Amino acid sequence: MVSSYKPELLAPAGDLKRMEYALAYGADAVYAGQPAFSLRARENGFRSLDDLAKGIEICHAKGKRFHLTSNVISRNSKVAPFQKALLEACKLGPDALIVADPGIIQFIHKECPEIPIHLSVQANTTNYLTAQFWQSMGVSRIILSRELRLGEILEIKEKCPGLELEVFVHGNVCMAMSGRCMLSNWTTHRDANQGMCNNSCRMPYRLYANPEVQSDDYQAHVGEFFLERTNATEGRAAELIGLDEDRWGTYFMSSRDLCALDSIPDLVNAQLSSFKIEGRTRSVYYLSSVVHAYRKAIDAAMKGEPIPQESRELISDTDSRGRMPGFFKGPLPQNYEATQEPSKTGAVAAQIDHIEADGSVFVQIKNKIERNSRLCWLDPENHEEVSIADLKNVKNESIDALHPGTNGLIRLNSDVTKRTKFENFAFLVLKKD
Repeated sequence: MVSSYKPELLAPAGDLKRMEYALAYGADAVYAGQPAFSLRARENGFRSLDDLAKGIEICHAKGKRFHLTSNVISRNSKVAPFQKALLEACKLGPDALIVADPGIIQFIHKECPEIPIHLSVQANTTNYLTAQFWQSMGVSRIILSRELRLGEILEIKEKCPGLELEVFVHGNVCMAMSGRCMLSNWTTHRDANQGMCNNSCRMPYRLYANPEVQSDDYQAHVGEFFLERTNATEGRAAELIGLDEDRWGTYFMSSRDLCALDSIPDLVNAQLSSFKIEGRTRSVYYLSSVVHAYRKAIDAAMKGEPIPQESRELISDTDSRGRMPGFFKGPLPQNYEATQEPSKTGAVAAQIDHIEADGSVFVQIKNKIERNSRLCWLDPENHEEVSIADLKNVKNESIDALHPGTNGLIRLNSDVTKRTKFENFAFLVLKKD
């Protein structure tokens, strides 16, 4: 391995607050959406040029990079306003532009040639010929389609020397080809490729034999339920796709979440440029835990060490739609049991507001905490179990439990006064038995 090689851990920044948490927990760079012109336009916390300017300033002050996501697939009516807004954003000095539209790429080369262009995953790059084409067009990095196997990625790298390659390692996965989906547009006239996806694939669906039947009369199916391909070759066994239904319905179009933690050593050995985490709309706790997990995993892999158990624990303490390892090692059977899978090992109990002079911790409660609750302290440098000495409400009265949506004081049986450096980025995690 070349000693100068250091992969980038790239984290999502849904807003300035999430950005700062991502940086605190070990991200080398963040990506944030251009107002109105990214594929998270409906839920983008960067609402203005001032927000972008502040984000870029903070990143650069910390020696980190800020990638601006400008990846809508433009219609005619959006081209002129997109160009105007992009020129204004480029003046702020982002470290790269993440773009999918070929016309916009050509425009950037002409108007802002100094800014590196990263080809969005929306462009669906799946082979080395396509990668070579974009490299010849001046694209410095390609964010590869999520559907590729490691061997395919290695071949692209071999045939495209000098081209940076970025891969997704964690987060939501779309059942469409790396996100080019029309389902939302068909069902609600909200075009995912214009940043307006309503997550139709994540919604629960139920099958009725009679459309006159009202939902109150719905009866869940009993036993196994399958779809059968009707065009199977004669003499060949029919392909059956199993469907499961929980109390909300079935989620046939909703993929499990990507978790490529076990592939990190292979990806490091391949010397890929950037490992990307998805999740601009996720909570600060989820973001912090996942970034922390991959920071530790990448650092271990760089030393030739196995994935730390701590990384696995950090991931397992977050909610998901269930997890799959992706396609790096080949296609895997999908699982459609549910839209959500709460963590079985832990959940955020509280977000630290500040540490009092006497060592008490002032917290914002996310999940119920009782005197006998098992807790783990999490900040960018510490991840360890702690025990409760006392619980108090904001009136400084001792109580038996603190409830979600309230604030309170927790005294722990350990000294945390030396952790004030990270008090604004710390959590208490409720460990489940």
